[in-house]
Amino acid sequence: MPRAPFTTRDVIATGRRSSGEEAETSRMGRKRQKKGPVSRRELVFDEEKRREYLTGFHKRKMQRRKAAVEEIKQKIKEEQKKMREERHKEYIRMLKEREEALEEADELERLVTSKTESILYDHPNHTVTVTTISDLDLSGVGLLPVEKAEEEEKKTDVDDAPSKSSVTLPKKAGDPLLSKRICSLTASLHSRSQQKSAKRPSRIQKKKQTEGKVTGRTSKTQRRRQTGRSRRNQHNV
Repeated sequence: MPRAPFTTRDVIATGRRSSGEEAETSRMGRKRQKKGPVSRRELVFDEEKRREYLTGFHKRKMQRRKAAVEEIKQKIKEEQKKMREERHKEYIRMLKEREEALEEADELERLVTSKTESILYDHPNHTVTVTTISDLDLSGVGLLPVEKAEEEEKKTDVDDAPSKSSVTLPKKAGDPLLSKRICSLTASLHSRSQQKSAKRPSRIQKKKQTEGKVTGRTSKTQRRRQTGRSRRNQHNV
């Protein structure tokens, strides 16, 4: 905050009692308490501070704008750092999930025991085919409890096409992490830069303006100069 163009100082004013006041106290027959020194405040104006205060509005405005831009840039850096950390954590989490899924797939491959084996026996009157079918043992790893495994064994209905277990693996990362705060900060920073550039026109614009003025309607002084030059040229000829 700018300093005020004046300073304050306390002035102690003391005064003596008049003879009329003393006569009044003696007349009343009682003593009045003596008043202490009275403090007064005096304003002292400083011309240099006043001039600096009145002429420094633009300077202080530019300082505030510069501080605001620096603050916005710092906030953008902090938000970008935070987003990088969040993305790194997301990547680590997805990598861990993928490794766990691959381990589960390897375990399932080791536990697959379903093999179909057919043997043909030829007899004079008929042909016998013996087919051996073994299923996946999930109770060995604890994926299915023992009771459920026994119930599955007791079932006599065998599907013609056994369902193949498929494990979904994460192939790609999720949606990119977008920050609305970063977008708003960059938009505000861009708007401030546009305001600054709009207040200061470029040299090309100034040049175009001057060219437009020259090629447009001439002023009275320009016409007088042109007529004076033409007359001098005629006299010289």
